[in-house]
Amino acid sequence: MNKRLSAFDLHMHTYHSKDGFQSPYNLFKMMKKKGLRGVAPTEHWRAATLKVIERDGRFILPACEYKSTDYGEVIGLFITDHIENRTFEEICEDVHAQNGLVILPHPRDPLRKQTALRRGLPDEIIKKHVDLIEGINSRCFIQYFNTRAQRLAKRLGKPMTAGSDGHSPLEMGHAKTWLQDIKTADDIYKELKAGRTQITGYPSIFFWHFPTMFWQRIRRIAYDAW
Repeated sequence: MNKRLSAFDLHMHTYHSKDGFQSPYNLFKMMKKKGLRGVAPTEHWRAATLKVIERDGRFILPACEYKSTDYGEVIGLFITDHIENRTFEEICEDVHAQNGLVILPHPRDPLRKQTALRRGLPDEIIKKHVDLIEGINSRCFIQYFNTRAQRLAKRLGKPMTAGSDGHSPLEMGHAKTWLQDIKTADDIYKELKAGRTQITGYPSIFFWHFPTMFWQRIRRIAYDAW
C-alpha cells in the first residue's frame, strides 16, 4: 500500500454493545497493534461517544449502528447527538442534519435479519439517503455476500467502506478502509464525504459468532435478574 494511505476500521463494537467483548479503554493500544489510524465504535442503538477522540495521531470516531423500524440497520458516522430509533429515512435525515455520514452495513448478507436484503430496502432510498456502502464486512463469513455488496455499490454509484464488525479484539482490523493524506479528523471526514476510499479485508472465522451470541444472552439474563 501507498505510504500516504491510512487504515481505518469503520465498523466495530466494544462492550458498550450488548454482544461486545472489546474494552473501549484498550482501543488506542489495539489500533497501534493492528496498524490502524482510527476506528469507529458503531455501538448498537446508542453512540458511546459524540465527539472525535484523538491520541498520538490516532482517532476514535463517533458512530452508531441503528436498527430502523422498517428497513434494517444503518450506521451514522460523525454524529454529534443521540438519535432516536425511527424509520430508516428519518434516521438518515437525522444523521445528515448533524453533518454526519450514512453508511449502509452488510447490505447483501441473507443470514442476518436486519440487512437491506432481508428487509427489502429499495434502491431509491439508498440513492437518496446513503453516502457510502459497506463493501467488506468481516462477519459476512461467506465472501460472496461482500461481492454482492460491492456490486450494489458500483451499480448505484456509491463509494465503499470496510469494517470488521468485530466484537472482540482478535477481529479488529480484519477489514480496512484506506484514506489518503490524513492528518486530522477533518481530513477523515472530507475524504469519506468525497468518496475517496479504498477497501481491503477478509472474513473472520465463523467461530467468533458463537461466544458473542452466548455473551449477549448472559448479559440479558443478568440484566433481567437485576
